Amino acid sequence: MENRDDPVVIGRRVQRLRVDRGLTQRQLAEPAYTPAYVSTLEAGRVRPSEEALRHIAGRLGVAYEELLTGRPARLATDLRLGLTEARRTLATAGAGPAAGRYRALLAEAEEHGLADLTAEALLGLGDCALESGELEEGRRCFERAEECLADAGAPLPARVPALRGRAVAHYLAGELRYAVYLLESTLDELNRGGLHDPDALLLLYASAIGPYMDMGAHARAAQAAELALALAPARATRRWWPACTAPSRARCSPRAASPRPTPPSPGRPSCTAPSS
Repeated sequence: MENRDDPVVIGRRVQRLRVDRGLTQRQLAEPAYTPAYVSTLEAGRVRPSEEALRHIAGRLGVAYEELLTGRPARLATDLRLGLTEARRTLATAGAGPAAGRYRALLAEAEEHGLADLTAEALLGLGDCALESGELEEGRRCFERAEECLADAGAPLPARVPALRGRAVAHYLAGELRYAVYLLESTLDELNRGGLHDPDALLLLYASAIGPYMDMGAHARAAQAAELALALAPARATRRWWPACTAPSRARCSPRAASPRPTPPSPGRPSCTAPSS
């Protein structure tokens, strides 16, 4: 995807909008600039200053941010509202209607190069796929979300929902040891880097309970539950948290725990990871 604030890209954008509005280069430039400056700008041979872009945006009748990035001024806000509505649809009307909303939002976020919202839509599609029993499709959606965030330079805590989604997909497919491996290796990386993010840790510990129980590792499941309960009061909600994995692989809604006086250290229950 081309760099949206590259001078060549901005120049093409200015030229397209000018032509669409039937303006000459002189009409766009005056009174602050010259037609020669606009011509140079449209050819991508100069990086316009903020002052120049604001002048041109005013003459074109568009927001400065839209002229700079090519995105409608309220696009990101509207997409976030749409994602909130899609999550509500998944909770109330099921995976089918929600998946349609998520696909439309994904297409728009991808078109405008919004990596965080693209990943959010992919996470929603992954949740819809798991809800429908399409485990392979869900896993692919979570992998795409993780890759999208990694390519955008997102830190590990921001990638945890995608990693957790992958683990849940493997768990529901009966691949218990690999699900545990994904969860534990992510916990190890968070702890090694000192990234004690309460949201990320809570999501990982709560998701490990079901696989531990199904593996018969009841003590580890209890420890994971203890750590999750201790972290719950400190959790600041950043995105809707879909159902946690219960021991029977049924879906259950997470419940907030009562405040605990002293949370334990955010280490992880140990479990032997798969050799591969």
